[in-house]
Amino acid sequence: MKIAIIDDQDEIRYSVSKILKRAKYDTLLFDGLEDDIAQQIKDEKINLLIVDVMLSDDFSGIDLVKILREKDINLPVILMTAYTTPTNMIEASKIGIKDILQKPFTADELKEVIKKYDEKKDTYIKVKDQINEEFVGSFETMKDIYSKIGIAANNDLPVMILGSTGTGKELIARLIHKNSKNSESDILALNCASIPKDLFESQLFGHEKGSFTDANRQHIGFAEAVGEGTLFLDEIGELDISLQSKLLRFLENKTFRRIGGNKDIEFKGRIISATNININKNIENESFRQDLYFRLSIINIEVPTLKQRKKDIPILVDFFIKKANKELNLNIKGISSDALETLKNRTYHGNIRELKNIIYNSVLSAHEEVIQKNSIKFKKQSTNDITLADLISQMLDEKGIENAKTVLDTIQKEFYTVLMQKDSNITHLANYLDISRSTLRKVLQKYS
Repeated sequence: MKIAIIDDQDEIRYSVSKILKRAKYDTLLFDGLEDDIAQQIKDEKINLLIVDVMLSDDFSGIDLVKILREKDINLPVILMTAYTTPTNMIEASKIGIKDILQKPFTADELKEVIKKYDEKKDTYIKVKDQINEEFVGSFETMKDIYSKIGIAANNDLPVMILGSTGTGKELIARLIHKNSKNSESDILALNCASIPKDLFESQLFGHEKGSFTDANRQHIGFAEAVGEGTLFLDEIGELDISLQSKLLRFLENKTFRRIGGNKDIEFKGRIISATNININKNIENESFRQDLYFRLSIINIEVPTLKQRKKDIPILVDFFIKKANKELNLNIKGISSDALETLKNRTYHGNIRELKNIIYNSVLSAHEEVIQKNSIKFKKQSTNDITLADLISQMLDEKGIENAKTVLDTIQKEFYTVLMQKDSNITHLANYLDISRSTLRKVLQKYS
């Protein structure tokens, strides 16, 4: 396989070439600004491009790939970058770039990515302008989401976004819409959980004047009002089972009728849906139709909780401070290390939305240019939202996993304390726990 390495830095080009030559690949080197680069790539029968994101101050590797695509050079591309942003990662995904190597990378990492292109050919689709809004996170935790956003934006297939409350599902839906070919049209959000069952059809499909009591005029529903834009069905998992068959027919036929109407209306938009519930569990207990789920989830995007991406907390804190400064006309310059540590050690049941609210409140409460620990105020969380796993996780976060034995002792002591409050009869407790009275006495003595 012959590989073109395109980078404006000589040392990077030669270092990458050296690694590849040792792995028995042929290489050709470019700085990306050659006038005849497209012709050379064609003449040399290049099989794969390795391109740096920044080739000059006003010309990127993505710009180069777009130019090559226009000249019918549809080769697979590996992007190298030291500057990963949501914008360039989504833009890369939209033009078919599936692999991004973050500098510095090892020889093994480079060879591992290249290996899958040895006999593989990819096709690519042209795209339009880049986005203005960004979904913030680190390269490691967010790269798959950025890639799927780009893929989803390049077609009209139904997308299902799965994630807990506050993880940013609607933001992802809006990013997909903004990057789609129909971004000039509207995106309309319909919350399936908040609309009464009897009004759902009217809200979605509309109704004719006189079609039911209080229908004093014609009403245009979301499916019609959205035109060629995006219909976002939020909290789809909460949709009543009796309405799901009607939604399924709508998705299958791509047509609908207003209530009381006699004319089929073509649906010209696309569907993105989202839910914070375990949809597979609802399918098992027959509260959600499996065939509807398949229709809605041709593309699935799973959004991680903040607990799963704790390394992103400093990035998010910095982002929300800057955002708050702009929106509230303030000039907070940063956050102290102990205040940041406090935020990193918290369990966020409301995920990113909760962190954002904490930062905004902290910015408003700050008495200095830097947010201090005493400016951070946490709202008391409902005990209904807190699981035993959450509590154990929070204790381990606070004490460190190396102190797991201390955490275990604390949990056991609390358990036996509560147990003794419920029933202080040693014989009863031993029977409940299926242990001997002497063993139970030893445990109780251990915890005083």
